[in-house]
Amino acid sequence: MVDARLCGKSEGLVEPYPVIGHLIDSAMVCGAVWDDVLSEGQRNRIAKALGLDMSEARRVVMFWAGLHDLGKIMPQFQDMILKARSAHCGFLTEAGYAHDRQADAKAGRTRHENATHAALPQLLTQLGYPTTGGRLAKLLSVQVAQILGGHHGRYPSDSDPRDLHTPLARMPELGSDAWAEQRQQHTEALYEVLGRPAVPDCRAMPPITAAVVAGVVIVSDWIASQEHVIEAQQKVIGAQRNFGSLPSLHVHADNAERMASPLLEEAGLGQAAFKIGGFRDLFPHIRSPYPLQLSVAEGLSGTNLQESGILLVTAPTGDGKTETALYASSLMGTACGSTGLFFALPTQATANQMYGRFVAFAKQNLLDPAQLTLLHGAADLHLPYAEPQPDSAADAPEPRVLSDCEPGAGRDARVSVEAGRWLRSRGRGILAPLAVGTIDQALMGVLPLKRNALRHLGLSGKTVVIDEAHAYDAYTHALLLRLLEWLGALGVPVVLLSATLTGDIACGLVRAYLTGAEPSGPPREVPAPAYPGWVYASARSDLVFEPAEPLRSERERRLAVDVHHVAHTYEPNRADGRLAAVLDALVGVADEGGCVAVICTTVAEAQQTYRALRYHYRSRYGAGYLGWDDRSAEDGEREDAAAGPRLRLLHARFPAHRRAEITAEAESWFGRTDKPGVCRPAGPRGAILVATQVIEQSLDLDFDLVVSDLAPMAMLLQRAGRVWRHLEPPPRRPAWAKEPRLVVLAPTGKDGHLAVPKTWGEVYQLSLLQRTLELLDQRGGVSIAVPGDVQSLVDGVYAEEFVSAAPDKLIERDFRRLADDMARSAMADMVALPPPHRVTSLHPLTTSDADEDLVRTRLGAESVQVLPVFENENGRWLDEECSITLPESGRGRKGRFAMAEVREVLSYVAPLAHGSWRTACGPANEPPAAWSKEPRLARIVLLPQRMTRDGVVGTNLDEYRITYDRVLGLVTQRKN
Repeated sequence: MVDARLCGKSEGLVEPYPVIGHLIDSAMVCGAVWDDVLSEGQRNRIAKALGLDMSEARRVVMFWAGLHDLGKIMPQFQDMILKARSAHCGFLTEAGYAHDRQADAKAGRTRHENATHAALPQLLTQLGYPTTGGRLAKLLSVQVAQILGGHHGRYPSDSDPRDLHTPLARMPELGSDAWAEQRQQHTEALYEVLGRPAVPDCRAMPPITAAVVAGVVIVSDWIASQEHVIEAQQKVIGAQRNFGSLPSLHVHADNAERMASPLLEEAGLGQAAFKIGGFRDLFPHIRSPYPLQLSVAEGLSGTNLQESGILLVTAPTGDGKTETALYASSLMGTACGSTGLFFALPTQATANQMYGRFVAFAKQNLLDPAQLTLLHGAADLHLPYAEPQPDSAADAPEPRVLSDCEPGAGRDARVSVEAGRWLRSRGRGILAPLAVGTIDQALMGVLPLKRNALRHLGLSGKTVVIDEAHAYDAYTHALLLRLLEWLGALGVPVVLLSATLTGDIACGLVRAYLTGAEPSGPPREVPAPAYPGWVYASARSDLVFEPAEPLRSERERRLAVDVHHVAHTYEPNRADGRLAAVLDALVGVADEGGCVAVICTTVAEAQQTYRALRYHYRSRYGAGYLGWDDRSAEDGEREDAAAGPRLRLLHARFPAHRRAEITAEAESWFGRTDKPGVCRPAGPRGAILVATQVIEQSLDLDFDLVVSDLAPMAMLLQRAGRVWRHLEPPPRRPAWAKEPRLVVLAPTGKDGHLAVPKTWGEVYQLSLLQRTLELLDQRGGVSIAVPGDVQSLVDGVYAEEFVSAAPDKLIERDFRRLADDMARSAMADMVALPPPHRVTSLHPLTTSDADEDLVRTRLGAESVQVLPVFENENGRWLDEECSITLPESGRGRKGRFAMAEVREVLSYVAPLAHGSWRTACGPANEPPAAWSKEPRLARIVLLPQRMTRDGVVGTNLDEYRITYDRVLGLVTQRKN
C-alpha cells in the first residue's frame, strides 16, 4: 500500500498534498489533454510509434504523465518538507525511512526530476518494458525516463546502464528500503488505477514524437498543480478514512477525471474546428474572389489530400494571399487531422494587424469557441488583445501553479500567473488552438531552449502559415530552413506566402520541408511557382501540383520608377542633393494636395528628413505653420492649401502608446476609404508621412506617391505596393498623380557610382544595393509591369552572371555579402537543433541556458527596452506634462504590480538599439527596486529627462545624448 504521508506539494497549502494524489491528478488531466487538446494527427503518430491502438496508447501516456514526480519519493525532497512541516513529517524517523544523510551532503543536492530519471527505467523494466533491442538510448523505458526527467523544461543527460537494474548504485541519494519500496508501490498503484495499461513491445519512439509527449506531460503537470485543483482534491481525501488504499485512489481518480476537461477549458486549451465549404462559404464578404484565391481553392479542394504537405504562394501585395492561406489551411489541416493554426509574421506590427483579421475570420468560421493568442514580446500592449478581459480580471490573481522550491531551481522554479488568462503566461501561448505571432515564436522551437517541448507540442497540432517568407536575413533564413525540416518531420501542414521571393529560395524552402518529412527518400524536384502562382507538394507521396494555367493578377499595372542619383546631403540649395530631390518630388502634394510617403533607411535619417521638411515648410508658410503638430486644434480645422501640408513622422523608436497614436492617425488618413473612421485628405491640403521600413508590411496604407531611399529590389517592390494600393473603392487622386509612381533616391558619388553614407550602417548589403541600382538604371526609365516584371527583377539582383558597370567594386561587395551570409548561416547551424533525422536523444534539445526573453533569432537585432523618465523638483514622471507619476511599486500586496499597471508602464517604453551607451549606464538608469519582481519591468533601462524652463535635457551616456521628443521620438546624438 502506498504511504500517503509522503508529500508531493506543500508550499502555499494549508495541508501538504500526497505524492500519490498529484500523480493521479496529472494522469487524469493527461487523459483529458489526449481527448480535448491533441489533434487526431498527433494521437495517430504517438499510437503508431508505440504500436498500440488509440485507446491503449492514451492510457500508456497517462501512466507516464502520472509518474513524472516519482522522484519526490527520496530523502532529500521529503527532508525539505520536514523543515517547514516537522509535525507532519515525523514519520521520516521510522526505521524504514532511515538514510545516510551525511553521504547525501557530500554528494550534493539532487533535484526530484533527476531522481525520476534515474529511478524509472528499473521500475518500468519490472512491469515488463523491454531491456534488449539495441543500445541503451533505443530502449523505450530509458526514453520515457528522459521525457519525465525533463518535465521542468530541461532534458537530463542519457541514462546510465545501471539505471535499468540498480539505480541506487549510481544515485544512492534515491534512498533504499522503504524509499525504494514506496517508489515501486506508487508506480504499481497508478498502474492499477489506470487499468493496467499495456506494455508497449517496441523500441524508443522517434525523438520528435517523444518531444511532443514531453510537452503533454508538462502541460498535464501544470494544470494539475494549480492551487484550486489541489485544494478541491484535498477535500476528497479528507472525506475518506483510509486514503492510500486502492479503492480510495479510484475515488480520487474519478473526481480528478470529472475536473480535468473543465480545467482545460478554463485554461483556454482545446481544439479549433472550422466549418467546411468553398472559398465563398468561408469569406462571404468577398463578392468577387481574386484569381489566385479561386485557383488555390479549386486546386486543393479538387485533390484528395490525405496527408500533410506544403503550399507556397507568391503574388503581389493586395492579391488576397492572406485569405488564400486561411482557406488553404482549413483544407490542409483537415487532410492530416490538424485542429489549430499558427500565423507567423516578420514583425510585431504585422502580427498586430493580422490579429484583428484573424479574429474576424475565426468568429465567422469557427464551429465552437476556441482561444486565440497573440504571441510576441509586446502582445500585452496591443489593446485589442489586452483589453477583452473584464476590468476586475486585470487585478485579480490567477490560480497559482504550485511547485516546491528546490536548490538549483532558479528564478522560475515557482511558476505563477498574476493577471490575464492562463495562456497569456510566458511560454504557454503557443499551446492555444489558434495563435498569431512573430516568426521568432516558432523559430525558438529549433533552438535548444528550456521547455521547447511546449513549442513542439503547440506547433505539431496546427497548420503553420509563414507570411513574408522573403523578409529575413541569412541567419534567420537558415533557422527558417531548419524549422521547416522539423515541421515536415512533425507532419505539420505549412503555407508559405511571399510577394518577392527568388525562385532558388522558394525551391529551397519547399525542399527543406520535404527533406524533414522524408529524409531517407531521394531528393524531390519541385518547380518554382510562377509569379503570381503557387505550388503544392505532399509530404511523403510524390504528389506535386500547380495551377493548370497561368494566373492573372487583378492588380496588373505599370509602375513608373524615377531614379534620382543624389549626393547624400540635407542642404536645400544643392541641386543634386537628397533634400532637394525630396522637395522636388513633394511639389505636387504641397501645391495641390494628395498623400505621399517618404521612406528612409534609418530612424536617424527619418528624423533628420522630417526636421528638414518642417523647417522648409515653416520658411514657406510662415512661422505659424502648424501642419506638424497633431495637438493643434487650429490646424486640425484647416483644409486650405495655405496652411501647408500636414506632416507626420513614424518609426519604431517611439514609446508604444505614442506610436499607436501616430499609426491610428495614419490609418485614418491613408487607409481604405470604405472603412469606418477613414477620412482621406482629398482637398487642396495634402499629407506627408515620413517613415522607416515600419510601413512596408504592417499597415494597409495607400499613397499617391512613394519616395524611398535606395533599398534592395525586393524591398523597393514591397514599398511600391503602397502606391495606388486600394483599387476598390479607389480613393480620389490629385491631378498631379497621373499614374502609380515610385521615386528612388540613390546616394552616389562624383563618379556616378553608388556611395552609401556611413549613417546607414549595415542595414543593407552593399552588393544588393549596387545590383539594384544598376538594374534600375539599365531599364532607362522604362516603367515596371506588375506583376509581369517582378520575378525577373527579384531574380536578376541575385544573378550569378550579373553584368556590372563597376565590376571590380561589385566583386568586392559580392564577396563580402557571400562571406557574411555564410557566416550567419554557419552560426544559425551552430546554435540550432540538429535536423530531426539526426536527433538520437532528447538531451541536446534543451542544452542552452539562455533566457528566451533575451534570445534574438535575428543576428544583430537586439534592442534594449528604455523608459524616458521626466524629472523635476516634484518627482519623477512617465509623461513630459508631469501628470503621471513613475510608480515605485505596484498597488498590490507587497508592492506587486497587477497586469494593468505593468501594461501602463510598458506603454511608455520604447526600443533602442544596443550600443556603447548601454555599458555606460549606472544607478540612475536602474528601475525601482520593486520592479525586479516583475519580469516585464525588471530589465527596463531608465533614461532620465530633466525638465527645465528651456525644455527637456536628455541623458548623457558615453559619447551620446539621448533625448525624448514627442514629435521626433527618441533622438540619439553624439555629444561632439
